[in-house]
Amino acid sequence: MSWRIIYISESEQLKLYLDNLKVVKGEHEVLIPLSDIHTIVVDNPNTTVTGRLMNKLTEYHILLIFCDENHNPNVFSLGLYSHYRVYGVLSQQLKWSDQFKGEMWKKIVQIKISNQSSILKFLQKNEETITRMNKFAQDVLPEDSKNREGHAAKIYFNELLGEKFKRGRNATDAFNAALNYGYIVLRACFARTVVAYGLHPSFGIGHRSQFNAFNLVDDCMEVFRPIIDLWVVLTIQEGDYLDREKKQQLIGRLSAKIEIGGQKQTVLNAIDLFVQSFIKAMNNENLDYLVYPKNGLAV
Repeated sequence: MSWRIIYISESEQLKLYLDNLKVVKGEHEVLIPLSDIHTIVVDNPNTTVTGRLMNKLTEYHILLIFCDENHNPNVFSLGLYSHYRVYGVLSQQLKWSDQFKGEMWKKIVQIKISNQSSILKFLQKNEETITRMNKFAQDVLPEDSKNREGHAAKIYFNELLGEKFKRGRNATDAFNAALNYGYIVLRACFARTVVAYGLHPSFGIGHRSQFNAFNLVDDCMEVFRPIIDLWVVLTIQEGDYLDREKKQQLIGRLSAKIEIGGQKQTVLNAIDLFVQSFIKAMNNENLDYLVYPKNGLAV
């Protein structure tokens, strides 16, 4: 299974050489076997990538992420036909019942809130807040019709990062910048896995926006978000700048180990296991098939 995450910040060109990624900078060249690579992050707008390489990356199911001029992940490349049985998988996906979608979304929200609670407990935060979080998890209804996810998120982030903290995708403070960067990379990895297993990423179970091409991806990544949260609270200080070193550390979270299914796996492997089990659970309408991390403590 592929495992390496390649961060490119200074290369002039990325090319294909046999079944290797060739990284070129001036007279220097580095070869990396494609079979080892899970993700390539290109954080240099002047880097050129050849068409031959992009086609081969698709063949190997390698995720390619491009950052913008502000060094934030902006575009990711996925193959259109990553699974050998696309029509069959999609047909099954379209048969998923609304009732079971609601039950699965309830389960995902419960897992997410429980994992958030485990982060607060690990950090020895206020016991009353942790108790409230656990109560929210218990009170989730199918489809999360009472929005326990939103209520839990508010007290969670206030306890985690202070009463003045406000979570925002467009906020520019150090904490939000780090959270957004980590979430975007996590989202791209889930998109790669969801598409690789033949699912259509826009047909979600909890997220159902007609303007979101990755509703299902956003559904699946929810239970993994606390992995990013913990790193941010342990690493980022107010007023920090999210420099290249910190971004590399954030990306490195994907290689950290987390407990899932009774064993330690890298976050990348855990994503794969989760998506496989999610498909099995949805197709069989049985939540017992779902395999997921029971806390956000990746080390």
